[in-house]
Amino acid sequence: MLSRRLPNTPRENRIAALSQTDSLTFWTIPHHAARLRLYGEVMAEMIAISLSAKVAATLSGSAAADFSSLVAVRSGIAAAARDLELLRAFLRFADSRRGEDALASAWVDQIRDVGFELEDVADEYAFLSGGGFVRACANFGAWLALARRLGKARVRLRDLSDAKERYGIRPAEATASSSAPDGGTGPVVGRKLAEAAHFLEDGEIVGFAAHRRSLMKWLTEDIDSRRSLVAVCGMGGVGKTTLVTSVYKEVAASRHFDCAAWVSVSKNFTTDDLLRKIAKELHRDVRAGMPDIDEMDYRSLVEALRGHLAKKRYLLLLDDVWDADAWYEIRNALVDDGQGSKIIITTRSQNVASLAASTRIIMLEPLPKQEAWSLFCNTTFREDANQECPHHLEQWAFKILDRCCGLPLAIVSVGNLLALKSRTEFAWKNVHDSLDWDGSSVRGIGQVSSILNLSIDDLPYHLKRCLLYCSIYPEDFLIKRKILIRLWIAEGYIEEKGQGTMEEIADDYLHQLVQRSLLQVTLKNEFGRAKRLCIHDLIRDLILQRSIKEGFTVFSKCQPTLGPSKKIRHLILDRWIDKLPSSLSNLLNLRYLGIRSTLIEELPQDLGQLHKLQTLDTKWSRVQRLPPSIRKLNNLRHLIVFRRRSADFRFAFPGTAIEFPDGLQNLTCLQTLKYIEADEKMVKSLKSLKHMKSLELSGVHESNLIHLPSSISTMSGLLCLGIVSRDANVILDLEPFYPPPLKLQRLSLTGMLARGKLPSWFGHLDNLMQLRLCSSELRGDSIGLLSSLPRLLHLTLKNAYTDKSLSFPEGSFPVLKKLSLHELPNLSHIEFQKGSLLHLNVLILGRCDELTEIPQGIENLIELDNLELYEMPSEIIEKIQDRETLVGDYKDSRRTTTVKNTVWYNGQLLQKTIYTNLFTIQI
Repeated sequence: MLSRRLPNTPRENRIAALSQTDSLTFWTIPHHAARLRLYGEVMAEMIAISLSAKVAATLSGSAAADFSSLVAVRSGIAAAARDLELLRAFLRFADSRRGEDALASAWVDQIRDVGFELEDVADEYAFLSGGGFVRACANFGAWLALARRLGKARVRLRDLSDAKERYGIRPAEATASSSAPDGGTGPVVGRKLAEAAHFLEDGEIVGFAAHRRSLMKWLTEDIDSRRSLVAVCGMGGVGKTTLVTSVYKEVAASRHFDCAAWVSVSKNFTTDDLLRKIAKELHRDVRAGMPDIDEMDYRSLVEALRGHLAKKRYLLLLDDVWDADAWYEIRNALVDDGQGSKIIITTRSQNVASLAASTRIIMLEPLPKQEAWSLFCNTTFREDANQECPHHLEQWAFKILDRCCGLPLAIVSVGNLLALKSRTEFAWKNVHDSLDWDGSSVRGIGQVSSILNLSIDDLPYHLKRCLLYCSIYPEDFLIKRKILIRLWIAEGYIEEKGQGTMEEIADDYLHQLVQRSLLQVTLKNEFGRAKRLCIHDLIRDLILQRSIKEGFTVFSKCQPTLGPSKKIRHLILDRWIDKLPSSLSNLLNLRYLGIRSTLIEELPQDLGQLHKLQTLDTKWSRVQRLPPSIRKLNNLRHLIVFRRRSADFRFAFPGTAIEFPDGLQNLTCLQTLKYIEADEKMVKSLKSLKHMKSLELSGVHESNLIHLPSSISTMSGLLCLGIVSRDANVILDLEPFYPPPLKLQRLSLTGMLARGKLPSWFGHLDNLMQLRLCSSELRGDSIGLLSSLPRLLHLTLKNAYTDKSLSFPEGSFPVLKKLSLHELPNLSHIEFQKGSLLHLNVLILGRCDELTEIPQGIENLIELDNLELYEMPSEIIEKIQDRETLVGDYKDSRRTTTVKNTVWYNGQLLQKTIYTNLFTIQI
């Protein structure tokens, strides 16, 4: 059983996560033992808001409401939540001063403990209330104990509220006495580093050559006479200020501009102060005649600046802009009179960067290894003539450099530290072993966390707790967007607002974290949305330290045994687990159960007791059937089931869908239902699932297909639909699907289509972005119906087309980016007419045995970057290779296309890459 209180941890578990399910190794677990993670809430302000939301949900419509009122639990929890809500303003203030004020830190810690205790009481209330009035009576002793716990917590809360006044923890006094003008050490450090960038030598700036050339071109060669913006965006410490300041110095000295100003924008700027800074910078070299700027109001400042800048070409650098409002509030003072003036903005926010035209934005990334090594050596061995690392120190140098994760600020900081150390392996090993970005008192090292923490501290509470939640993931782990969103919802971090679903709101939160450069997108889907994400290692280190300090995360390497816990909301099992804990059905607050890619074969028969379960994910497990009690899971939002046939993880395919027991119509909250075996009764029951957004059915045949149109017609928000026929003899007649689900973005059809053609309503799918047709036996006239779809980005035809020739006329597929043609046995000729597929980036041809000629008109695919060939006839490969040999040195490198040829040879998959020029391929 999970312990009720862990050592040095102010909060017991929120979630048990027994490793991630999507990769071969999430964490290295000795002897395949599971790893347990326990969570609590984070940050003091979050406690108040979280508890308020929880109380609203817990106390509404409880079956045991009348009974609980007898022991004053219900009213007591509500009253405590109101008290804590009144403290929110003080919590926000005190929490922001935790690093500077020991008294405020101690007070917040105690408030947090009380908040956690009140949340525990609310959770236990929900647990005791869950069984109705009879069960409540049977647990009379537990109710009394709960009432006593509540009373003690409320007394502590009142005492702490009084202590706030007694010890003078007040925002006004603290603000007045704060020594940091911008509040906290982070902004001060940032300003010092920004000012220091003016005095760096060229040799100290590494890794920005290409970006520097772009900036110089935009600033000095742009023929546009309008005032324009240039933005440089990236995470804290990535070198934005260093890059733009070096360019600013050179351009300002060249006299290309009549005047120039470099201004650091504080996070808590005021418009008047920012205008004064700009005015003073513009008069830096001409103090004589400078007006008394300090006494001017907003209107006078704007008039003075406009007068000074009139008929001048000026250059303004706004460094470290946090909010687009900074620009909107000063732009009236910046004259645009056709002189070609330029404003450079550096920012951590992609939203702020979007103030500039998309062609005038630079996204800075951490340095690649070679450039990081150059910067490291230049800094550490700056006094040496050759600036090279001694051979005997290289091993520790590389290890230390790895800890810097390519971040220039971290590399320079640790390089300065190592420059002071003796050049021995022992000394450098000690630096490596003691390197602590967040807690270090060593000069320079602490600057790294100060700069990065600014981004975290700037987050509102709802984004901050979502980010800190990501500390559960190990280094370099690729996070699936959909799974992360469902976990946030399971944790109660997302609240419905207006017309948006919790999933949509969570998706927006994730987007905001990406925009703020705190999460990094590593892979996008066909719609341009994030599919996989990761966290920069230094950001992860910081949020992990915060999580541990706040009692948000506790680690255990033991194999857990789960008792009747009231806390666990989220359970994910490692792929080596082959059996669910026997007490799973006792986890009455469980919201998320993930056994994806495990060897588990059976779900408990009493799974239906988990009334709060929102997500059940058994994809690629060995689960063969769902228990009948699943029909009781009225809060289930996402059901994803797909059985792997083999226990060998190397061979996931093929998989099989799973039958659903009677009662699907009860699960009215379902939004995702994937890989379910269709039968007539189940298809009819789909009519009740009006919130469905993603539906994938297998085993469809004529007898149940006739009921599908009426069921789908109730799903007004359906975005994704997949239909797989039972066998090759089934004919899918889709014409009755009218009106079709017009919001569809993804559609996958596997099976023979009636009359060898697409239904007539296909032309109305204006929102369709991805289409996959398999075994459809289409004829040429059906392709014309697809060619005018205005948003179709990806099209896959697999054994779906029977004609010998496939032609793409002018104007067809106006936005298509990826075309995949697989296993088209009769296809011998493809023609791309001029003006067709104008935006195609990727063309994939696979196992089209009769296609021996290069597609006619392939040179008309003006944006084709990649041509992928899989098990294609040797003739077409030879012709492409011959063309490469004949052409040699391409006249127009912009038209170079990468051709990847993949074949099976002696049981191995071999790939060869060829580069060719489409202008010459038909010569």
